[in-house]
Amino acid sequence: MTTNDSQFAKGDTLTLTIDALATGGKALSRLNGMVIFMDKGIPGQTVEVKITKKKKRFAEAVLTKVISDAPDQIAPRCGHFGTCGGCLWQNMEYSKQLEWKKRFVSDSLNRIAGAQDIVVNDPIPSPDTFFYRNKMEFAFGDKQGQISVGLRRYGTHNVVDLHECYLQSEHTMELVDLVREFVNSTPALTAYDANARRGYLRFLVIRETKHTNQCMVQVITGKDTTNGDQQHRAIKQLGQLLQERMNVTTFIHSIRTHTTQVAYGEKTVAVLGQKSLTEVLNFENGMPSLSLTSHADGFFQVNTDATARLYGTAVELAELTGSEKVWDLYCGVGGIALSAAPNATDVFAMEITPQAIESANENATINNINNVRFVSGDVRSALENEPSEPDVVFVDPPRSGMNPEVVELIMERKPKRIIYVSCDPATQARDIGILNSQYAVTTVQPVDMFPQTAHIENIIRLDLTV
Repeated sequence: MTTNDSQFAKGDTLTLTIDALATGGKALSRLNGMVIFMDKGIPGQTVEVKITKKKKRFAEAVLTKVISDAPDQIAPRCGHFGTCGGCLWQNMEYSKQLEWKKRFVSDSLNRIAGAQDIVVNDPIPSPDTFFYRNKMEFAFGDKQGQISVGLRRYGTHNVVDLHECYLQSEHTMELVDLVREFVNSTPALTAYDANARRGYLRFLVIRETKHTNQCMVQVITGKDTTNGDQQHRAIKQLGQLLQERMNVTTFIHSIRTHTTQVAYGEKTVAVLGQKSLTEVLNFENGMPSLSLTSHADGFFQVNTDATARLYGTAVELAELTGSEKVWDLYCGVGGIALSAAPNATDVFAMEITPQAIESANENATINNINNVRFVSGDVRSALENEPSEPDVVFVDPPRSGMNPEVVELIMERKPKRIIYVSCDPATQARDIGILNSQYAVTTVQPVDMFPQTAHIENIIRLDLTV
């Protein structure tokens, strides 16, 4: 059934014009008082959608066809656009992307935190809008007996066999092409089938540094089921080939037996070359450059030069004078803690992952910083046992935000300032809704780390009021 009437049902097809974008990037249209959320699209497009869910006040739909383009739509750069799920905004001017991201932050604070009349600054743009990523996670798939290497097809677990991509670097695609050629010429190798839960090749993870000319390739496989470890030996040969021909400084072969499709190796089979990468953050505000080492499973922001803008802005907003005691919660490999350390008396930093704390301590040594104490463990437990009293607290939690108990523990210590960095304006706004009983939001500064996508990092400064 095709209809434009508000009396539609699940399974119906509608023709709509996209009116706006919702936080997170979903498109929306309004029809006779009903809001219809679509999985993708940009404002101004006329589209055909299929209703997948209908409630009293809203419905959800998937976009099945673009009937007419938006007036200000641009041609996407990548030939895989619309098929690959890697980036959905290549057909929108970058200035428009930033406008919508600013609106996402503002809407979240207004709707979720109840924070009215707060000024949201224009987003700090990414230095690069293409070729900006330092890490990509590719998957292996099977296409009619041929092994494909690429990203997931939009809305599915199938793999798009990529032959161009503008997110990481031209060198990345050369690596992908060589890996594809090798695995398809090696009979012992098979792609993992998530439905059948069998097969060998699972993920190809490529990390590159922007300023130190290093490259780490990690191949994540299942168990070797052949006689004589033919598959494992083939992967080692692949690593040697990549080192010889592609300037790969680190090659890692890892095994993953868990069926969940996550690019994380549970066991390391072999490491060729260096064990880690070292990147340099060059700040634009006079702060000294910072060298950061990261291992294969350590977290590092994927946009190196935008990360320098993010960390530099966060430290600027803290207005450190050199006399403050600082906390950095969810510190990762120590980027913010070490950036703040030169202007603080001492820094307490913590992260749940022991490997990240190992890298953080290495980074303190590399940068000759000795006033930071890194602790590994659960944030809530660490705070309960931490005797120091902070003047300034930095928090950069995962997408899910902070546990309410952690928010309360921070508030009990009454730091003068909190600098809250987040990759999800919605969960950040939820936490701000708790903090605003004692703190006032004084600065909201989005920083764009992810051009061509709906994602936005956001920094909020909060000042103690009671």
